[in-house]
Amino acid sequence: MQPIPRHWAAVRETHTFPGHGPFALTIHGSSDISVEDARRDARERMDALVAAGGPEQEHDSGLEYYPSRRLPEELLEDVHSEDGTLIAAITRNRYGAAVLNTDALLICDVDLPQEDVGRSRSSGGRAGKRPGLLSRLFGGGATGRADGATDGIRDAAGLPDELGGPGSGERGRVHAELLTSIRDFGARHPELGVRAYRTRHGFRLLVSGADARPASERARTLMAEVRSDPLYMLLCRVHDTYRARLTPKPWRVEVDRFESLGTRTASAPEHQDWVRRYRDASAQVAVCRLLEVAGPAPSAEERRIIELHDRATRPESGLPLA
Repeated sequence: MQPIPRHWAAVRETHTFPGHGPFALTIHGSSDISVEDARRDARERMDALVAAGGPEQEHDSGLEYYPSRRLPEELLEDVHSEDGTLIAAITRNRYGAAVLNTDALLICDVDLPQEDVGRSRSSGGRAGKRPGLLSRLFGGGATGRADGATDGIRDAAGLPDELGGPGSGERGRVHAELLTSIRDFGARHPELGVRAYRTRHGFRLLVSGADARPASERARTLMAEVRSDPLYMLLCRVHDTYRARLTPKPWRVEVDRFESLGTRTASAPEHQDWVRRYRDASAQVAVCRLLEVAGPAPSAEERRIIELHDRATRPESGLPLA
């Protein structure tokens, strides 16, 4: 995969274009050399945008559109294969969550309808634990095979929605329909390893053995088969990387959005304070729940990325999903 830029800078200007009112433009530049070089890149992109007549009018905004243009993300970690090839990177997205970026493992996001969401809350407003569940990583799960894979479905029928249960009403109906679609997908592609997870408002699939670049037609076809989110598919094509959120959305653990700080300088006191508050608030939630594993075992490289994903998302902890 392509390296994630280490330095970012922004140019902000207001311009008026023929036939349209003024636009407050924000353009980001990136560089692996320095902030100054990133600022030069932003300046060149701003000049090019102005010369082209302004932003695409259907967006009706001077802010670059997230799925179609990369916005600045703090690089938290690079992951390399044994031969030194970059196979994944972890970044902090615009609202503060850690995100896995990789082209070595196909990742699909599938959405559930937002209706009938019955969140359980403690008196303090945070997502509460289900009584009797231990707050531990990788607490009990299905019996593993010798190669590290597991077979069968983790029964979620009796769980509340926020712990990965099916939910009620239309949401429950679509939950069952999508889960059937995921199983059918695995049956049609016995050559693929499929790990199915339940997220707070949908499903996530980690698919090994696909050998499909994120921007490829094969990736688009496979993701469409399981009805992956169209905006997510666009993001993968534009940036040529699959993405998976590894930590909770801040508002689900009652922390302000990272972008409200107005700074992405890791050494800034307000940045460090936000990270501490977010880390502490995230301790009692998970990002997804493992439902099913099918198909052949992943390669060593794919397994490494899966293990990184599972350490961060805590899919067998039994904690509420955020």
